[in-house]
Amino acid sequence: MERTAFSPASCFSLLALVLLGTRFVQGFIFWGGATRRLIYNFHEVNGADVAVKLDFESAKFVANKLTHALPGTLWIQSPLEWTLQYPDLIIASVWIWTLAELAVGLGLILGLATRLAALVSIGLNVSLMLIFGWMGSTCLDEWTMAVSGLAMSSAVFLAGGGTWSLDNLIGRSGWAERNGWTAWVFSGPLPVGSVRTAALVLAAVAVVFTVGSYHLLFGAVVSPQHARVSFHSHDIALSKAAVAADGAVTFDAYVDAGPDTGAAYVIAARLVDASGTTVAAWDGAVLAALPTTAIRNVYPYVWASHFKTERVGFSGQTGARATITLPPPEGATAEGAPHELILEAIDGTTWKAKVVP
Repeated sequence: MERTAFSPASCFSLLALVLLGTRFVQGFIFWGGATRRLIYNFHEVNGADVAVKLDFESAKFVANKLTHALPGTLWIQSPLEWTLQYPDLIIASVWIWTLAELAVGLGLILGLATRLAALVSIGLNVSLMLIFGWMGSTCLDEWTMAVSGLAMSSAVFLAGGGTWSLDNLIGRSGWAERNGWTAWVFSGPLPVGSVRTAALVLAAVAVVFTVGSYHLLFGAVVSPQHARVSFHSHDIALSKAAVAADGAVTFDAYVDAGPDTGAAYVIAARLVDASGTTVAAWDGAVLAALPTTAIRNVYPYVWASHFKTERVGFSGQTGARATITLPPPEGATAEGAPHELILEAIDGTTWKAKVVP
């Protein structure tokens, strides 16, 4: 049987052809994310069409996803919280991310600066994992997207764009051949030794990224399965509970777990003494009647996660932080010093905090 001799150029062209669908899919994912904000989600506001996902004053502003994701972010929670304190920085970050997604999406779909686009895609997928990897009620949605995206982008980076790419047209000009570095940005053959090394490094990164993030977020690698931060049930972390001279109670609350599609609903609160006896209580009607000044949300933006009053009690979305003040209770007992604050959820779940003397 006669063997076909492959040149380096033909090998890379074949690899790129094999990955053509992969390149397109990964590109379309980012293209779709950017265009949903830039092109396809305009609503009429005061007689003008506005891209609501990029409108800071809209409840649908895309940064709302950041406040929902904060409780489970890996290692970068503090920088994100700092960013969310400055509206101009939030807007700039959203636009930079959107334009990066647009450029990467177009680059991969069209095969323009394919390797650079794939490299940036790797960075975007790592960022998505750090921020959103813990979220997803079915099939570990965000984690699956991020690890798959990193592996796909790594393969496209190694193969380049091949014949079916704008890079191929650029390569015909001869300019790319005269500048060796261009192959690492656009497409075309790379030194075999460099490809072997890059392939092993990227494979190792993909394995560590996949197994390591899975273990950090969900266990089930060298430990029993457990969620680092639960996406299935809400939790409210309480702190700095203090009782004023008139009996009013102030505390900090943070919804640090749970699905972003719902909220934690609090229908009752009480103070108990060291023996567990209730010394003051607030029912759902009292909590629902709290004035707006009694709930001071850390993130006041219309699109951010908030604590707010409901028909019965009050609620907090995932990621909401607030300082809440309960009014002096009626019918409080004179016996026993307040020892602990307890909030009760609509499903019977309770959250507790020691009262600061």
